[in-house]
Order: sequence, then structure tokens, then C-alpha cells
Amino acid sequence: MWNWLRSLAVVYKVLAGLFIVLVIIRIMLPGLVKNYVNKKLNALPGYQGHVDDVDIALLRGAYVIEGMVLAKITDQPKYPFLKINRVDLSIEWKALLQGKLVGEVQMQRPVIHIIAATEDIDKEPSRESWAQTIDALMPIKVNRLIITNGRFSYLDAKTDLHIDDMNLTALNLRNVASAPAALPSSISMTGTSIGGGRITMDMKANVIKDLPDFNMNMRLKHADLTSLNGLLKEYLKFDIHRGTIDLYGELKMIDGNFDGYIKPFIKNLKVLNVKKDVKKKGGIFNVAKKAVIGLFAKAVENPKTKKIATKVPVKGNIKNLKTDGWKTFVGVLKNAFVKAFRQGIDSEVN
Repeated sequence: MWNWLRSLAVVYKVLAGLFIVLVIIRIMLPGLVKNYVNKKLNALPGYQGHVDDVDIALLRGAYVIEGMVLAKITDQPKYPFLKINRVDLSIEWKALLQGKLVGEVQMQRPVIHIIAATEDIDKEPSRESWAQTIDALMPIKVNRLIITNGRFSYLDAKTDLHIDDMNLTALNLRNVASAPAALPSSISMTGTSIGGGRITMDMKANVIKDLPDFNMNMRLKHADLTSLNGLLKEYLKFDIHRGTIDLYGELKMIDGNFDGYIKPFIKNLKVLNVKKDVKKKGGIFNVAKKAVIGLFAKAVENPKTKKIATKVPVKGNIKNLKTDGWKTFVGVLKNAFVKAFRQGIDSEVN
């Protein structure tokens, strides 16, 4: 009897000890993971990074990163390469029930800054370095990616080209939920462009390949053209006072070869404001140049739709992407004098 009680007491003490050890490990684990993540971020050549906090959700098979920043050493502190408010990295249980061990990542308010002045592809970390960093943060392959309220920004000296309010859903990235297919993954994105335009994009892709294949279509509606005045002044040496633009396009890339088109539609374009333009650099010569541009724009405006439009073919290899200037110009004339282009996706890239 007493021996049985003693054995029970020993078992109780062992279980209590194990419980205490597990509690201590659970308390220490977030700090250990945080230090590990910070170490891996700072191991990426040319970059430095940190996270503010890490939480562990053992029951979900997940951990959560709060306040992640990854910056190029050459970047301005105000514009780090990557800043994410919250990242949730977990096992994708739906795929696990199908016998596949893959992960899902959910990002809240991620911001990416690409700064033209510091962008040098030759000095970027190798693909292997990026892969090692990503694998260290998420040791299982990501099959599902959700981005909520993100921002992508390309900054040069004149303009901040950006997408705000970006929401993206990428599914079946590791091709575990369907029979083998050429483009098994589906990716959809919405957002707000520079000039307040609304962007939608839908894509089928194969991201498992070293050089991914994809087939996508995109729409941009009601963007204010005056938001591009910085670029227009820099590269075309004039600006505009009014106008909106819609864009429609399809683009396919298979084995590095592109095929597709972009259709821009410009409405309510006003290039010349004599009172304002005569006071700008160039004076009367600036007014004369803009008057000619304005006259040409008016001449190629379709009389029924009141829009300037064309279709820009996009073809070539990833190393030598080309557009056809002549076909683009002929498209402008065709829209004005023959038949107006239809606003929308042509569904001709298969």
C-alpha cells in the first residue's frame, strides 16, 4: 500500500516537474524566437532588420511577428525596403488534412519601398541568400499568402509611384490542392493607384519554377493623370492640367517569353493653360509646345467616346522586352478615325 503511494507521489512529482519545465520553455520561447529572427534578418548581405515582438501559438502550429522592419543599409531610414505591422506564419491545416505539410502566411499592413537612387541589382543579395532567410523564418513551404491593406511604392526623384490599400490572395502556391496543371496557382489583387485609380488584377501562375510562368489580366480605372506630372516634366518636358486614364491589359510569360498588350484610354485631357504656362520655365516657347501637343491630342480624340486610346503590343524575352511604337501610333489613329477601341479585356492572350 505504502509502496504504491510512494510510486504515485514520484509520478506526480515527475509530471509536475515536466509541467513546470514546459511552462518555463513556453515563457522563454518567444524571446528565443525573437532573437533567432533578428539574427537571421541581419545575416542577409547588405540589409539590416529587426522585429519588435514575437508570440507563439502552439495549438495552431503558428507564430506571430509584430513590427518587422528590413532595410537596405543604403536606404533612407524613412523608407525601409520592407515594413510589416503583423505577420502570422502557420501550418495550413486544410492542406495537412490532405496529407501535405505546407504553410500559410498572413500579412497585415506590409509596406515595400523601392528607391530608384539606391537600386543596384548587381549589389543585391543572391537568390540563395534570400532563400536561406525566407526558409529560416518559415521552414515549411508557403502554399497560401494573404496580404491585407498593403502598400507598394517606387520612389524616384520626381514621383512616388504606388499602390495603396493593397489586398492580395495567393492560393495553391505549392500545387497541393489540385491535379497537376501548367498554371496551378491563383493570385488576385486589388488596390488604389497613384492618382486615386482602382486596380484589379487576376493571375494564374506556376511559382514553383525557377523562373515563374504566369498569365494575368489587369484593370486600372479613373486615375488622375495630373498625379504623373513629375514624370511627364522629367522625361517629356511638359505637364498637364486635367485628365483621367483607364488601362486594360493582358500579359503572359512562359519560359521567359512575353506576349500581351496594354490599352490606355485618356479622357478630358487638358494640356494648355496659357495664364499658368506662360509663367513657367520656357515662357512663350513652353506655351507654343503645349499648344501643339494639345492640338494633336484633340485631333486624335474619338468624336463619339471623347477619348484618346490605343493598343500597345508587348512581346519579347525577359531580357529583351519590346513594345511596337509604330503599331501604338497606328492604334491611336485607328481609335480616332476608324473604330473606337472597346474598353475592357480582349481575352486574346491564352
